[in-house]
Amino acid sequence: MGKVESAGWPRWLQGGVVLVLGSGVVALYGAFLLSSTVLRTQGPLPTDVLAFLAAARLAAAGQAAIAYDWTAFSEAQAAVLGRGTEAIGGALGWLNPPHFFFAVLPLAPLGYGWAWLLWTLAGVALLAGAAWLILPRAPAVLAVLAAPSVMLCMSVGQNGLLIAALFGVTFALMDRRPGLAGVALGLLTVKPQFGLLLPALLLVTGRWRVFAAAAATALLAMGLAWAIFGTEAWLAFLPSLSSNAARMLGGEVSPRIQSVYAFLLRLTGQREVAVIGHAVLALAATGLTLHLWLRRPAVGEEPRAAAAIAASYLMTPYVWGYDTPAIPVAALFLVRGALREGWLPGEKAILVGACLLPGLLAMAQFPLTAPAAWGLLLWSAWRRAGVSPAGRAAPPVAGT
Repeated sequence: MGKVESAGWPRWLQGGVVLVLGSGVVALYGAFLLSSTVLRTQGPLPTDVLAFLAAARLAAAGQAAIAYDWTAFSEAQAAVLGRGTEAIGGALGWLNPPHFFFAVLPLAPLGYGWAWLLWTLAGVALLAGAAWLILPRAPAVLAVLAAPSVMLCMSVGQNGLLIAALFGVTFALMDRRPGLAGVALGLLTVKPQFGLLLPALLLVTGRWRVFAAAAATALLAMGLAWAIFGTEAWLAFLPSLSSNAARMLGGEVSPRIQSVYAFLLRLTGQREVAVIGHAVLALAATGLTLHLWLRRPAVGEEPRAAAAIAASYLMTPYVWGYDTPAIPVAALFLVRGALREGWLPGEKAILVGACLLPGLLAMAQFPLTAPAAWGLLLWSAWRRAGVSPAGRAAPPVAGT
């Protein structure tokens, strides 16, 4: 392990500088969002939030199951815009389980532009709250919100901000408020592809309260969805899992899917090569994360949290560019550890670089951009684990 440097922000990232620069970047993001939603004279461009609004209106009308029918759902989206289906520019699917209808239902009475604005602002607020739980300092929160991945998600109105916030809350509270951490983790089941690793981590480390709260929350949410949106919604969702997987991860895989599987399938056209390559990476990330969580003597919560978040995204073959807001969340855990214990050589540059990498996705769909960022964070978590003993992750340091 390299020599630990003195704790604190580097000179070019002092709290005051981050506060000013972060505020400016966030203001630019806000101007973009406002001009793209309610101020655009030609009407907002069709983006993924259109699917959320169409699904919300179907659910409010008692027709939630229609959202899982691609043809009928395309017509519902066109009706939201008041145009033909060709105006959508390609189908935008509803891929989430029925309890995600609860998240979008408040959008149902709104027009498309206002729904986009409200949905995004709510996601930003939740992400800011999660960042504050991790490191309660204004510069830290603004640094997370100013990350390019936040702008990338805002530009399409996706749910990456919400999911990143739930990850942040889960690990920020896991050792302090296990019940609330479990509630956040249970709500993460709206994106089940990210839940492959976390239950195993809870079980092997004996975090039974978190596990029980997560299971209860997930079961309650799914039960309420069944009661409110009907059995038909679940009967439509379950078969859609295999058909959507074939649609999204078979044949011509979108370059916007940021996984090793998608990259290898596009590169070679061989599904077996893609599966093996992705499996190797997923197993390596899982093994490293399990090692950190089971290491004795135990390591601090910051490297454990960062590794678990990074591995959760590396494990699934189905991850998009708009899922990258969790990158600055994972990085913030490591920043918190560094501010308390001292920076490792090159650690600042690595974390900043990981957070900036999604900016390449905003300019062009560079392959493996997000996996590279997650890999950097996983490596940083491994390094941080060497100087971060358990029991020292109490309140964040002052003077940041």
